Amino acid sequence: MADTIQKSFSTTKRDIKYLNRDFSSFKADLIEYSKTYFPRTYKDFSEASPGMMFIEMAAYIGDVLSYYTDYQFKESLMPFAEERKNVIALANYLGYKTKPTKSATTSIDLYQLIPAIKDSSNNYIPDNTYALKIREYMEVSNESGVSFITTDPVDFSLDSKFSPRETTVYSRDQYGIPQFFLIKKSAKVIAGKITTATFTVGDAVPYYKISLTEDNVIDIIDVRDSDNNKWYEVDYLAQDLIFTEVDNTEFTNDSYVQYSSQVPKLIKSLRTSRKFVVNVTANNTTYLEFGAGTDSTSDEVIYPTSEIVGIGLQNLSNLNLSYDSSKLLKSETFGQAPSNTTFTIQYLVGGGISSNSPSDTIKGISSVTFLNESTGFTPSQNSLLTTIKNSLRITNPNPAVGGKNEESVEEIRQNSLSNFTSQNRTVTIDDYISRIYSLPPRFGSIGKVTVVSTSNLSITTNQNQTGFVDYNNNINLIDNSLENNFRKVNLNTSNPFSLNLYVLSYNSNKNLTQINDALVYNLKQYLQKYKLITDSINVIDGYIINFGVDFKILVYNNFNKKEVLDQCLTKAKDFFNIDKWNFNQPININQFELELAKVDGVQSVAEVKFKNLTQNDGDYSPHEYNFTEATLNKIIYPSLDPSIFEVKYPNTDIQGRVVTF
Repeated sequence: MADTIQKSFSTTKRDIKYLNRDFSSFKADLIEYSKTYFPRTYKDFSEASPGMMFIEMAAYIGDVLSYYTDYQFKESLMPFAEERKNVIALANYLGYKTKPTKSATTSIDLYQLIPAIKDSSNNYIPDNTYALKIREYMEVSNESGVSFITTDPVDFSLDSKFSPRETTVYSRDQYGIPQFFLIKKSAKVIAGKITTATFTVGDAVPYYKISLTEDNVIDIIDVRDSDNNKWYEVDYLAQDLIFTEVDNTEFTNDSYVQYSSQVPKLIKSLRTSRKFVVNVTANNTTYLEFGAGTDSTSDEVIYPTSEIVGIGLQNLSNLNLSYDSSKLLKSETFGQAPSNTTFTIQYLVGGGISSNSPSDTIKGISSVTFLNESTGFTPSQNSLLTTIKNSLRITNPNPAVGGKNEESVEEIRQNSLSNFTSQNRTVTIDDYISRIYSLPPRFGSIGKVTVVSTSNLSITTNQNQTGFVDYNNNINLIDNSLENNFRKVNLNTSNPFSLNLYVLSYNSNKNLTQINDALVYNLKQYLQKYKLITDSINVIDGYIINFGVDFKILVYNNFNKKEVLDQCLTKAKDFFNIDKWNFNQPININQFELELAKVDGVQSVAEVKFKNLTQNDGDYSPHEYNFTEATLNKIIYPSLDPSIFEVKYPNTDIQGRVVTF
């Protein structure tokens, strides 16, 4: 009989409530549970009874466990996490790395005296023999003692688009002959001070970590081992393609050195197993983490074998298993694990809100390294060179801004979420355009860009067909009678993922010009890091249509005709400012006339004429364009070929007259 009762009791289905999770609910549920399933075992549910003590203790434990379960789940979600260490970990998971601090940046003006010398035409010019050459990382300071460093070398002998210099006469002798010139150069500086630390490593340890003592590390400048091997910072240890920059010289590539004034730096890619990642802890400690491989398992070359991508073909019974093709694109060793060496690490510390400095406050020179060669100098020449070095002066015409203390939890959250949406890759047309415009100027000047996917090109044309874009009827050939206006790109391609990048550059006068080979090389190298592996990129010169404008206006009698005309010319120059124009942008004649009509004193715009200007008219683009044929409903449409309208010389190409009737 007892066995029957016990069996019946053990198989009874319990009614358990899982939604009540606070102390009071747990307590009430336990009391109800006891009364329901143990009516004869315990009946005293008064507050002072021993049974209520155990019930309340169980409710307390349930409440605590429920709280921490909810808390831990909340801390695993970026929108709701509150603890800094958890937010940082989630940000790293989303590909965003926090910084302990941010540095203020600005540019400084550097001045030096330089003696005068006669050139071959008996004109007095600066003697570049004494032009100072200053190594990067020159340390300067403001009036409060905050340190700044220069990010690039400074060469006073250079005078180019990317490194211009200003020259003025500083002093003359009694006969008015220049004795010294004052040379001015500019350089970018970032708040911070370079610190060097050494760390000794014994036996190889996978994923070895080196922690830096400072809590305000801005950037890792250089990491080298005892054998002077350079180790490279990467975004993740599986990354084995590193992008570096080198000077554009004949020693680098003799075919690109001719463009060194426009493209001073070249992008070089290399594969290396000597790499590390940089991470920041919740208390702003920066540490370097290295790989897990050895020299004998170098991943500089990846051989596509069956063992790499899968299980190996010798086991024929497992041919139904899948293979991982991504193993061909990444390393299994995740870089080398350092061993039996000493690291010398140079890094930048400082920054913060205190690094923001007003203008004209950065004047101190703490440390500078001159690269001038004095071989063969006489004692008097060496003395003069020393005097020239001592003449170096600096100041900041603009305030240093951007300095900021550590990111708050909310800032990390918002920055990581926005960073995740960008994915640091190029997928759409807009991604490519934005990425191309972000190419640093030292690799070449990007003026205008448009990207065309060949998969979206459905127009079939021959070599001689040229047409215009009809914006009312999408893309159509509305006039194919024109010939030889532009060369046509072959629109029929076997690669549906091919992209045509039409790019134009700026010259020193900010006129559009074709890109050079060095810029093409840099652009392709730069995009390799971001483009999809299936995308094929073609860098093509965009087409420049130079033109002139001639307008006539009527002016009210009570206005000065010359002043009104000058205002109209200014308005026209602003209207055709190249910053406001892009590829395939039509000219709205009505809009141009409206802008002229807005000028006080203009009674009406009598006439506006547009004329194509080519190399036959002077220093213009060779491309001819029929503005008459391209005009429809007072809109001048561009060619189907990616082209841009440009007024190259506004002062002469825009003409205006005041007429009377």
